[in-house]
Amino acid sequence: MIGPGGVGKTTTAKYLAPRLGYDCIDLDDYFCEQVENIRVFIANYGYREYVIANARCFREIIQNCRRDTVISLSSGFLIIEEAAEVVEANREAVQRLGTTVLLTPSHDSQKAADIVAKRQSERGLGLNEQKERQKFLSRMQVYEKFANHIEISSGDPANIADRIMRKIAPQSAVSGIRAGLNQIVEGQGQDAEGFFNELRPRYK
Repeated sequence: MIGPGGVGKTTTAKYLAPRLGYDCIDLDDYFCEQVENIRVFIANYGYREYVIANARCFREIIQNCRRDTVISLSSGFLIIEEAAEVVEANREAVQRLGTTVLLTPSHDSQKAADIVAKRQSERGLGLNEQKERQKFLSRMQVYEKFANHIEISSGDPANIADRIMRKIAPQSAVSGIRAGLNQIVEGQGQDAEGFFNELRPRYK
């Protein structure tokens, strides 16, 4: 599940996973459990270090995946702001290892931006509505390039999950992950794997 913050990735993933018979992992939750609260981590170490640590968490999830799994990715996981080489590796891994579903609350980008910006500003995190609107519009342009499917995320999450399930053919994420990692080992993705190999636990 990919997309900017506030589009419903986490909620939709929780409904989608049991319908497919898959496990469900939220990358943000995993980071908070294994490393630290994201906002605290960024305040302590900076955004670049967060990007690196978050990519390491993603790699750990992939390596430990034993069943088909719906993974809800962080809002900035595919967005280059800092640590461009790490984000490029993220992009390659996501394209290689699974089917991506991009969520948006409306086909109308301006309306979608208004909806998400309002949601984000009301989360109690001190986010500015206008800045969140601009962030949504700029990030959606990137995410659309990496989406295998785009789904409208307004309405009942159960219905949204049903629509997604009908769109995607049943497939084994584990098989895809293993095939992707085999390709990396065989040299078809050495750059990405090289960057991932450098992402060591440093904050526990």
